[in-house]
Amino acid sequence: MRQFFRVLLLAFLTVGLLGFAQPASAQLGSLKKKVKNKVEKKADDKVDQKLDEAVDKAAGDGEKSEEGKEEKSTDAKQPAPVAKGGTATAEDMNLYTKYDFIPGDKVIFYDDLANEEMGEFPSRWNLDNGVFEIVKQHGQNWIMCTDKGAIMPKIPIGPLPPKYTVEMDFYIKGGEAKPHWYTIMWTNNEGEELGYINCTYGKSARLRIGNKDISSKELQNPLSEGKHTMRIMATKTTIKCYIDNERVANVPAVEGFAPYGLKVETDPWRDEPDNPMLVGMFRYAEGGKTLKQQLDETGKIITHGILFDSGSDKIKGESYKTLADIGTLLTENPTLRLSIEGHTDSDGADDANLKLSQNRSASVRTYLIDNYKIDGGRLETKGFGESKPIDVNTSAEGKANNRRVELVKL
Repeated sequence: MRQFFRVLLLAFLTVGLLGFAQPASAQLGSLKKKVKNKVEKKADDKVDQKLDEAVDKAAGDGEKSEEGKEEKSTDAKQPAPVAKGGTATAEDMNLYTKYDFIPGDKVIFYDDLANEEMGEFPSRWNLDNGVFEIVKQHGQNWIMCTDKGAIMPKIPIGPLPPKYTVEMDFYIKGGEAKPHWYTIMWTNNEGEELGYINCTYGKSARLRIGNKDISSKELQNPLSEGKHTMRIMATKTTIKCYIDNERVANVPAVEGFAPYGLKVETDPWRDEPDNPMLVGMFRYAEGGKTLKQQLDETGKIITHGILFDSGSDKIKGESYKTLADIGTLLTENPTLRLSIEGHTDSDGADDANLKLSQNRSASVRTYLIDNYKIDGGRLETKGFGESKPIDVNTSAEGKANNRRVELVKL
């Protein structure tokens, strides 16, 4: 129908304009040929303009709108297609731009309490004092303490590694309830306290080494209701501590501090039956070599610092520092090409794990392209699911080591 209108109106308009143009041509015969060409070109342009206006009016504005969109899409320069995992590649990381925590890459102890029996003492911990049991609240398992007490993860006896990280989840109840005290403690070879980092009342944090308070800081905002995480990143001579994304201690030099073990202590604000003390996931890992060192020595980087929720391909905000280091490495080495490879543990169906690992690697690629302007041609993606473990899948630590992203030099 649209084509019919164009042909019909072209015929009418051409006849009318020719009738107008012939007398004018006789009167302007003395003009130069180039002037005549200009007049004829104007007439042609006018015909085209009137034709388009008339056809658009007859065909309707809706069709014009759709055609305009199609033409614009066709003519515009399109970016190279980028594989994305899910509807959103990553969480908003604006709150993590000053967050420099990177988890250790060799897990020594990991407990998410997933396989514990309700009402029992947590099987992978030793009791120091107090009353503890496993409960299910807020959609997951927790270690609940009903009074002041302390427990110790069953880790190998001996000095802590030269470089290590510790992470622990805890729960804050909102409303009128008063937040409790949660503490990660360092101990000597006899289990005696050497120092600690704690979160008090959900408002402040204190780092104490020996009999001296090294750092005490009020949080920027009191902790809201929900799950929070306390973290330690330490070497033999330095200690950094965090509550969620906020760094609460930064000690550049610690002398003579040689802890052997770790302990978790809970201290209630007061006895409130509806406000239990809850401790969740606990991860203790040995630190490793820098990304550049790994790449130079083995041709690949193994990282546990790119984090996802279970079953999700959306990158968590806590991954900011690891991704920033990878982005910097790629920027400073413009000829470097990497294969981004996702790996899972053996939990779940094989095909689901394979797809999840593929989507996660695609999310990492998209993030690096979008945020560090890395040429997509330098980054390939692969997902291997559970098919290439680097540790056993029969322990929590082994599974935690197997959940990783590798970046292999091409």
